[in-house]
Amino acid sequence: MPDDIYDELIQPRGAAYRASQVHPRSHYLEPVEQGAGRMAGNSRVWGDANPEVQSRSIDALVDAARATGLGSRETAHVLAIARVESGFNPDAAAGTTSASGLGQFIDDTGKAYGLDDRNRFDIDAQAGALVAHFIDNRNLAQRRGQDESWIYKYHHDGPVRDYGGLALSRDKVMPLLEQYTQFVESRFGVTQSNETRSETRAPASPSAMLMRDGQRGEDVAQLQATLTGLGYHDARDVPLQADGVFGSRTGQAVRAFQQAQGLEVDGVVGPATRDALDRALQVEKAPPRDAEAVTTSPVDQLLAAARSGDAGTLQAAMDGFAATRFGRMFQQAQVAESERVAQREQASQCSPDR
Repeated sequence: MPDDIYDELIQPRGAAYRASQVHPRSHYLEPVEQGAGRMAGNSRVWGDANPEVQSRSIDALVDAARATGLGSRETAHVLAIARVESGFNPDAAAGTTSASGLGQFIDDTGKAYGLDDRNRFDIDAQAGALVAHFIDNRNLAQRRGQDESWIYKYHHDGPVRDYGGLALSRDKVMPLLEQYTQFVESRFGVTQSNETRSETRAPASPSAMLMRDGQRGEDVAQLQATLTGLGYHDARDVPLQADGVFGSRTGQAVRAFQQAQGLEVDGVVGPATRDALDRALQVEKAPPRDAEAVTTSPVDQLLAAARSGDAGTLQAAMDGFAATRFGRMFQQAQVAESERVAQREQASQCSPDR
């Protein structure tokens, strides 16, 4: 609503960064453009924008959410993320990273959503990017069978790493949803039914679910981060950058993963490859079933005993290793090798040259 001031959502100015905290890649020290007619923040500090600028930022976010069919609760979720990240200051920037704007996208993530040096602090561009990112993270959480608190976790941490985003989501974002849902419904007339309709849409065609060479976007960036996190690199064993561009190197990593998982090796990420990636992530994050057994395995004991230099300890560890499946395989291999050596010596003794 062009002239309304949303007093109930307006945020106070947050704390500023010290000069010693500012990273070289940060946008924090860049001057804020104060051109005529531009809705600008007062500084790069969280929440440091007047009530009109914050309110117009909220309008832009709601408009972007409406354009994609989000209902009241999901629109409220987008607003809650913007509030936590930037205090609705479109010119906010972190001092310690390259994060900037309403959603505090670092440069690489922003690039995947069409943000760059030209439009990084444009309100409408930021709003569209944040809504698109929200939808991607919502879809990722749904594919993994996780609740809505994981949406901000993925916004904060990305699809693989863990920087405490889930706790932040439950502590900072989720408590805002009821209030913000009521705000969206009363101020903008957005209803929960929008989400019901979005859930009952016709399923996407098989081709729309595929990721392949030439595609761009956050889904690709998440794929790249996942592959890197699982240890799958390009053909030269160089880790991928999560730049959101599906190129030849990403295809090479996909093929390596598919081959390791016994899938069709075509470099295309379809339902089977997605499922395998999700399963691999769950295995990667799962704790060992018997942590003590892992840390006190015969191999570990053998290595520790060898480092100790004690002959008795080393002999006990060797006996333990010999009793394992791998120890028996090693012994069998040694026997086989000694037999081959004996055969070669016997053959040389019978050779016509001797």
